Amino acid sequence: MGARAPATWGLCAACLAAWLAQTLAAGVGDLPGLNGVGADRALGALFGLRAEAVRAGALWQPFSYVFLHGGWAHLAANLFGLWVTGSALEAVLGARRMVGLFALGAVAGACGFLGSLALDPRLSGGLACVGASAMVAACFGAATALAPRERVVLWVAVLPIPLRAFWLAPVFLLFTVCEAWWWPQVTAYGAHLGGWLAGLAFGRAAAAR
Repeated sequence: MGARAPATWGLCAACLAAWLAQTLAAGVGDLPGLNGVGADRALGALFGLRAEAVRAGALWQPFSYVFLHGGWAHLAANLFGLWVTGSALEAVLGARRMVGLFALGAVAGACGFLGSLALDPRLSGGLACVGASAMVAACFGAATALAPRERVVLWVAVLPIPLRAFWLAPVFLLFTVCEAWWWPQVTAYGAHLGGWLAGLAFGRAAAAR
């Protein structure tokens, strides 16, 4: 299976490797010379997405944040989303364009998150963003544009819901509005929206070829 979707499975493997590094770092304890800062917090500060760090020159963070996750459930949900949507898309797009979609989703998600920090007064500028969900959102957007009439399965918790791909657009937008309205502090709704819009544009461009 992995040989038929090398980009998707490679990304999943990188996320798992990063999670292992986070888990090991959590067991290291405080680092000497960093005023009691733990190794796991240092890892998050270095590779998670933070507005002040990007302004200071940490230009790798709009890419690196996607590999870190806030917990095992966060990781599992994103890996499942990548596996379901990414592997199906890669069969159509090929590995090279799939890498491009992932990279575009990551950067667009970072821009969306940073934009939400700047525009939403409810959000603290010190918030950090981690996780691959912007790339999952990009896959949703690309699938909507590439094959709107295709039958897909939307998983809500453990419940599979079959529907046409074009229904992913209103479902995703409704979900994002709910995130922004009720859970702005704990869900990176800006990253999800940015990733989805980038995936939609990518899919439309790919479909026009």
